[in-house]
Amino acid sequence: MRKKAVLLLLALGVMSLMSLPALAADKPVYGGTLVYREASDPPKIDPAFTTDTASDRASNLIFETLVFNDPDGKKILPGLAESWTINKDSTVFTFKLRKGVKFHSVSEGKPTLNKGREVKAEDVKYSFERLVRLKSPRAYFVEQIKGYKEFTEGKAKEWSGIKVLDPYTVQFTLEYPFAPFLAVLAYHAFSVVPREDAEKWGKDFSFHPVGTGPFVFKEWKHDQRFVVERNPHYWGKDAQGNRLPYVDRVELRVIPDQSVAWLEFKKGNIDILTAVPDEVYKECVATYGPKKLFVERPWVGTYYIGMNTSKPPFKDNVKLRQALNWAIDRQAINQMILNGRRKVNKGVLPPGMPGFNPNLKGYGYDPAKAKKLLAEAGYPNGLDVELQFNAGAGHKAICEAVQAQLSQIGVNVKLKELDWGVHLDTCDRGETQMFRMGWVVDYMDPDNFLFVNLHSSNFGSKGNYSFYKNPKVDQLLSEARRESNWGKRMKLYQEAEQLIVNDAPWIFLFAYTTSMVHQPNVKNVVLPAMGDYQIDLSRVWKTK
Repeated sequence: MRKKAVLLLLALGVMSLMSLPALAADKPVYGGTLVYREASDPPKIDPAFTTDTASDRASNLIFETLVFNDPDGKKILPGLAESWTINKDSTVFTFKLRKGVKFHSVSEGKPTLNKGREVKAEDVKYSFERLVRLKSPRAYFVEQIKGYKEFTEGKAKEWSGIKVLDPYTVQFTLEYPFAPFLAVLAYHAFSVVPREDAEKWGKDFSFHPVGTGPFVFKEWKHDQRFVVERNPHYWGKDAQGNRLPYVDRVELRVIPDQSVAWLEFKKGNIDILTAVPDEVYKECVATYGPKKLFVERPWVGTYYIGMNTSKPPFKDNVKLRQALNWAIDRQAINQMILNGRRKVNKGVLPPGMPGFNPNLKGYGYDPAKAKKLLAEAGYPNGLDVELQFNAGAGHKAICEAVQAQLSQIGVNVKLKELDWGVHLDTCDRGETQMFRMGWVVDYMDPDNFLFVNLHSSNFGSKGNYSFYKNPKVDQLLSEARRESNWGKRMKLYQEAEQLIVNDAPWIFLFAYTTSMVHQPNVKNVVLPAMGDYQIDLSRVWKTK
């Protein structure tokens, strides 16, 4: 997934209930509209603020990064950068940009299908510095770049570790070797944007997005659809030299209700349906599996219920948090509600992630032990708590199962359902007691799960929605990201993860799977290992 000398990441093992689709050998067909079902309205489209998969999916149609991931998550491929070099101690990364790549031009305040201006190295530097100026929740992903602290604190007018060597060459200098750096740059937050448009629109750039990608923004009717059109001047080509993208338009149609989405797909009104609902899973497999139109594979992500450790009742009460973990029968939920599609996860890291520890000591199902710990935690007669979750994707059924199981030990759970954007905002601000959340891979390294979600420097919108803090864990995670020896790094992460599991800031539940079903006339659609939000829709076509 990167230069071999720098990133020694493990390849993802791929399993599937159905065979993964091979790339279509047929000659591509140009034209038509591709309709993709989205479960919720994207909260943000500006790459500086997109922190969820719905926003990522829309953003990825319009914006591009220096490098990107291959579908299997094993390699880093050239994007806006056609090549790069890395010095011996892996602290200096120099990128050569493609020549002739154009931003989508703007006419009367709206993106058009005409050629815009050429992308230059100054745009790369500006885009990275913009993340810090806007206080992007993901800017800290690249805090290893020299001068980050000074620039963030306003002590420097520019980011000293990012240098423009010539119009097509940009160089990053790190404070210390950081193994996942190249993979981090494939994350959508580091997309390149044009200064003139970003500054013209300011906070409203999300509603007037301009990038270099295969599609140009057309319209956004909130809670209904997000539409883009083919960029006829896009630089990308397929292996045969054909210009990308193939389709004229992509419509992300917002349909929160799972049953409605399934019916719309069966009617032919949706071309691609991902996250196949559990309630129709068996029907989908039986109907579309033999036609090789259904695909399911492991997804490097973790599904959990967080407990806010910054306020009662979970603050400074490890036994209470442990009690709730022992009260959950994960296998029963998986089999009865999820058709056995997910893998019970004992900790934070999912299978397929480097550093995954199969010998991690987690929590089983033991109601008696849960009741004992609950009494020792100061709640012999139980307690009342609120569990907040977002609508869609079957979360309600899972939360209702958790509610029922916790009631068996005297914990009365009140469920609160919100739209995804509102749910995310309240989690950012720490306004929850308990909350449903998931985290899927941004870059293939345990740092992306452990440091991002559980280091105390990342409270709230940065990823640590539990507001969890353990000085020893902080020390181990900070040390691990500076360690250049791969074996030592993994040991540090595994030690930190065990401490986290012992502290139980989450109810650890499942590792994700990702699934997709598509219409017979939809060709060349590939489900990536890193999740459905990375499906490359520029390479998909529809037969007439």
